[in-house]
Amino acid sequence: MVVSERYGISVDIGTTNITIHLSSLDYDRLLNEVTVTNPQRDYGEDIISRIDFARKLENASLLAEIVRERVNEGISQILQSANCDPKSIDSVVIVGNTVMHHLFFGLSTNSLLKPPYNAEHKNSILIKSSDVGLELHDNTLCYSPPIIESFVGNDAVAMMIASGFIDSDSSLVSIDVGTNTEIAVLNNGKIWIASAASGPAFEGMSIECGMPGEIGAICKVKIDPITFQPHYDVIGGGKPSGICGTGVVSAIATMLDTGILFARGSFNRSRNTPWLVTSGTIIHYILAKASETTTNSSIFLTQPDIRMIQQSKASIRAALSLVLENANLSPNEISTLYLTGVFGTGLVLEDAIRIGLLPEMNNAEIKQVCGGASIGADLLHKYEIRESAERLVSEVNHIELTNNPDFKRNFTENLPFP
Repeated sequence: MVVSERYGISVDIGTTNITIHLSSLDYDRLLNEVTVTNPQRDYGEDIISRIDFARKLENASLLAEIVRERVNEGISQILQSANCDPKSIDSVVIVGNTVMHHLFFGLSTNSLLKPPYNAEHKNSILIKSSDVGLELHDNTLCYSPPIIESFVGNDAVAMMIASGFIDSDSSLVSIDVGTNTEIAVLNNGKIWIASAASGPAFEGMSIECGMPGEIGAICKVKIDPITFQPHYDVIGGGKPSGICGTGVVSAIATMLDTGILFARGSFNRSRNTPWLVTSGTIIHYILAKASETTTNSSIFLTQPDIRMIQQSKASIRAALSLVLENANLSPNEISTLYLTGVFGTGLVLEDAIRIGLLPEMNNAEIKQVCGGASIGADLLHKYEIRESAERLVSEVNHIELTNNPDFKRNFTENLPFP
């Protein structure tokens, strides 16, 4: 590599995973990507449990220390693989949800535990990367764009930049599905945004046989309507090791179509099939027998798994309905739907609509892009994009969902499957 070339590091700190990009700033080109797990998961799967753990100052310091260490490990890995000198890194951009942002920068999250759920620090940050423990050149600067509010972090800002909110005059909907799902809507030049606590189920976590969307995961399911036998696709082919979020959505969609599931989410015990089994008081549907898997254990979906997905999809759909309502936009008036996140990228739209996760959007162009927040973070190395991002944040209309009666009503209405 040319020593004089300038490089940038972008870090998207997710609740579950951390994505790191290495880019050429001179040629606007992504050179490499690394994903590492967020070690804070050992202290809570979701942001609320981590905020609770971080009440004590020593615990907050621990969470900051371990996530910085993991980011450093990821940066070292990506630089070594590209044969790039740490001294050639010109700038670092950090994005994440509000809790991940605050914990990384050593900011208190206590104000997010109680109403009015205000973020401790909402302004953009520009400091030396060494001030947050990043092992780069002494003059390498670290930038993080403004926080929107409470549980809508600057990863949502990056997502909006990546999906064209800065220079579009059409009606756009951008959704980043994760442990927290950010939903942004642009209509008539105005922006509305909300963050739904959707939990880790769509990322394959908290599901009994769940796993991330990687090699070995069941990603698609089709059930024979006569025999009720499942047929599945596995990422990478071969025997399955578990089921990822898109596989769960696909399985539920086909279980609804074949009558194995009722609309209320209960299994149809009258279905006489060896694939529907009761163990003790728990009923489950077998997707793959033990002899078919890499683990020599069967892969299945339980009633609690279905309930968890119901709550997650109801939360996302309720938030989307509320944001669209505030933007005075109907689903059929959406011109572009931008879906991102690992789950959003692999999602089959027909399955998402079938289970009620998304409404029908008959006129929308669908764009499914992996890592929208990371792509937006890459753009934020540019000063003019930073200016646009800060202007965008000052104009956005934030909808708080916590204790929102309209959200609670929508959530309840969307719990059943269509």
